Amino acid sequence: MKNTMIIVAVCALGSGVALADSVDLRYTGLAGGNNATHLRVGGTTYFAGHMVHEYTSGDRDGQRFATFCIELQEEASTSGATYEIVDLADAPAPGLPYGQSIADTISAVVANAEALGWIDAKLQGDSGQSDYLAKMGAIQAAVWEALGADVKVGHNRTNNGLEHYYGVLTNENTFDGSLRLRNLRAITAAGQQDMLYVVPLPPAAFAGLGMLGAIAGVRTIRRRK
Repeated sequence: MKNTMIIVAVCALGSGVALADSVDLRYTGLAGGNNATHLRVGGTTYFAGHMVHEYTSGDRDGQRFATFCIELQEEASTSGATYEIVDLADAPAPGLPYGQSIADTISAVVANAEALGWIDAKLQGDSGQSDYLAKMGAIQAAVWEALGADVKVGHNRTNNGLEHYYGVLTNENTFDGSLRLRNLRAITAAGQQDMLYVVPLPPAAFAGLGMLGAIAGVRTIRRRK
């Protein structure tokens, strides 16, 4: 049986979660289960795609969300853990920080996936869209590649659909490296796999942005060259 990489991101909407420095999560499974796409990384074949987690405390207790893995060396546990919310450049923890260049590349990957309509600004994807699993696998492949992993999209163990959509996502003629996903962070825990996390702005901040937009205009991150 092939190993499975465990991933998640938090899409907190309640102000209590948004302002927290940590979040309690439990891994519940890979979207698509055994039908999720395969990806060859180095000498190992992994499942790659959207991972589903559940809040286990706070005002979103019991609610679920999905995201992408940013650490190949660890696994998430179904028993749950408390994760610290950190800047993506400071992940993993413990470990040598990725730095801003890698963080920007990962942000560009998910922002381009959002521009394609595969996921939204909270990293969530409509499971009813065509080739959902292959698209999520392609995003995960590009994230792992940004981390320096030996991703082999052309390998015979890599799913053909993943390979196709990876090519769509990373096409040099359309990929915009300047795009960034707003409020993208990481969640980290020792002995657990680190994951992407989107921190929403509190309601007061949204009101402030509205005022700024009325006065001077607010630039969008979804720009194309």
